[in-house]
Amino acid sequence: MDTVQLERLMADALGARVDVRVKEAGDQRGRFAATIQSVPVEVEWLGVGWPRQVRELLDRPDRPDLVVAPEFSPGAHKLLNQARMSWIDLTGAANIGLPGLLIIVKPERGTRMPRANLGWTPGALAASEGLLVGIAGTVADLGKATGLAASTVAAALKFLQGEHLLTAKAARGRNARRIITDRDDLLDAYAAAAARLRSPESIRVGVLWRDPARGVRDLGARLMAHNVAWAITGALAADTIAPYLTEVDPWEMYVDGGSLAELRQIAREAGLEEADGGRLLLRPFPTPAKDALCTKSDGQRLAAWPRVFSDLRMIGVRGEEAAEHLREQMGAGE
Repeated sequence: MDTVQLERLMADALGARVDVRVKEAGDQRGRFAATIQSVPVEVEWLGVGWPRQVRELLDRPDRPDLVVAPEFSPGAHKLLNQARMSWIDLTGAANIGLPGLLIIVKPERGTRMPRANLGWTPGALAASEGLLVGIAGTVADLGKATGLAASTVAAALKFLQGEHLLTAKAARGRNARRIITDRDDLLDAYAAAAARLRSPESIRVGVLWRDPARGVRDLGARLMAHNVAWAITGALAADTIAPYLTEVDPWEMYVDGGSLAELRQIAREAGLEEADGGRLLLRPFPTPAKDALCTKSDGQRLAAWPRVFSDLRMIGVRGEEAAEHLREQMGAGE
């Protein structure tokens, strides 16, 4: 993040009537000197706005005046407001209360600013999933595991290295291997980007599953009978990978259909009825890797665990807690 990019993002979030100037980067990475309506402000950019990152910031003795992130989660908002920390997120919301400066921006109900993708692509997401599940960081290995074109993998690795999420073990060549700089940093950056890039296309269908695992197996068999690839994610998958005491809704499943019409056709063929209050969400696979990185367990097909982690986080505060439990169980910080 540079001064020009941060200034543009903050200005877009606060609106044309607010004068924003980002003057220079500070000594610490992510820290900037800025003015808002001519009031000097020390700003810190967080690539991920979740409780974990906010707690770390609040625990430091050198807190900034203002913190900015692509989007703050419900749990992060709660922590920031309790600490009376001023914040801006790039959905077009802000709460700034500083000497000589009071700005509160609440997007009108039903409207949201487009969230910044910050250079991430579906290919970069797929490559990150592969790296996090243990695939070696070469074009050849990631291409074989994900089914992505070599050019897509190469571009993804270059981007991730530019974001300081990977380091190069060899300088050049198709098989130059990148290694993860910090697994937690990559997981957090990946999951935040996955949330921003997730397609809104989905349908709810009604299911009466007393035993979700058995229900998934039965539905999966019907989908496979129609040659439809599938994988469960979110709470359904987490219950198998890293069971959590708190029940989290909704249940979610990825299927190989890219549009609403295709999702509805798949549902009909599997004997499912669309229902506004249905407990199961059907979504299209989120990356061009589709189900290449899914794993199998007792008749279930599970999305790659980093994707499960990201999807859990989007459910709300309970989902955030379940996602952190999954992180611990998968040893992402080791």
